[in-house]
Amino acid sequence: MKQTAITAELLALKRRKMMQSAFAWYRGTGDLFYAQWLKPLLAIKAPSVWLNGDMHLENFGTYRGDNRLTYFDIGDFDDAARGPAVIDLFRFVTGIILAAPELGLSRKAARALAAYGLGRYWAALSDGKPRWLERRTAGGAIGDLLGDLESRSQADLLEKRTVLKNGKRRLRFDTGKAIKLGKDETATVTAALDRFARKRAHPDFFKVQDVAQRVAGLGALGRPRYVALIKGNGGKDGQALIDLKSQPGSALVQALIKAGHKQPTFANEAARVVSVEYHLQAAAPAFLTDIRIGKAAFTFRELQPDQDKLEVAHLAGDTARCEDAVGAMGDLIAWAQLRASGWRQGATIDDLTAWAGAKGWTKFCADPLLALADSAAKAVRADWQEFCSAQK
Repeated sequence: MKQTAITAELLALKRRKMMQSAFAWYRGTGDLFYAQWLKPLLAIKAPSVWLNGDMHLENFGTYRGDNRLTYFDIGDFDDAARGPAVIDLFRFVTGIILAAPELGLSRKAARALAAYGLGRYWAALSDGKPRWLERRTAGGAIGDLLGDLESRSQADLLEKRTVLKNGKRRLRFDTGKAIKLGKDETATVTAALDRFARKRAHPDFFKVQDVAQRVAGLGALGRPRYVALIKGNGGKDGQALIDLKSQPGSALVQALIKAGHKQPTFANEAARVVSVEYHLQAAAPAFLTDIRIGKAAFTFRELQPDQDKLEVAHLAGDTARCEDAVGAMGDLIAWAQLRASGWRQGATIDDLTAWAGAKGWTKFCADPLLALADSAAKAVRADWQEFCSAQK
């Protein structure tokens, strides 16, 4: 299958996914969201911080850090940028209001849930101490998710994603998670990984056994993204899986530059993603780095058996679990901003705690933020309905 055919297949899948709900449409159209809503949002004054750039309910999940411990934290950093702290908050609370049907909540209840998340963010930011979530400190749906991971193993992951053929392990193409590549593209990816391996202390660990187009997420569908099966530690279950995701640039970075907010420079777009993720998360994911494949920059990370995201479906119909999870997410947003404070001209901890502690924070920040998010949610839902009508 040629790359053009793969791209068309993935874009068709993306359209089908975005038709499922206004929240799914929202997840897949961050560029349109910022083009319409960044200007009015910037009227709400806030210190400049390092941002995830695509903060929504399903951009939180578990991963194994380079210290080999499992954490629950903010995920995908493709749109990472430096800008006013309210940007991540706005995307987060707008998504909560949009996801009301999936959560089994009325619009009023979803708005109250969003307000609760903002309150938890404010309290964590005011505290000024970046903390983290792992098995011993998480409860509710997040605690359940982390607890479920204890029984997972590398062998389980390999069983799901690969198959043994003539005694050799190869990637599976019957799960919807991978698409077979043509010979030329396979050779390009393999050559890039070979060059990468030669610079490592144990190059044989990264020897490629198989490679395919990876099918994952929503916003990035249609972009080159590969899964590589590598030798790892060897043996029947010693192989490892690597995620290679192309990084063409951030819609938020471009929107902020257009609005007059200068952005720091990085070696390439993947280096931007890796650097911001490294500073915002409690611990860096295993093998997180950047790599060049052909002329494009890619992020490089290990796929892990204890990697999973918290889906909206995990919270549906349980108000207490919704509140607990959204509150924890508010904490995580604050902790990430505190963790990266002072890095490359980001606001300091003193700046952030002073902003959160200013008299009338609810009046000058939370209330206008929620009002704008309510308007944005209505507009996004209308755009989604128009999109669905156009697909029929």
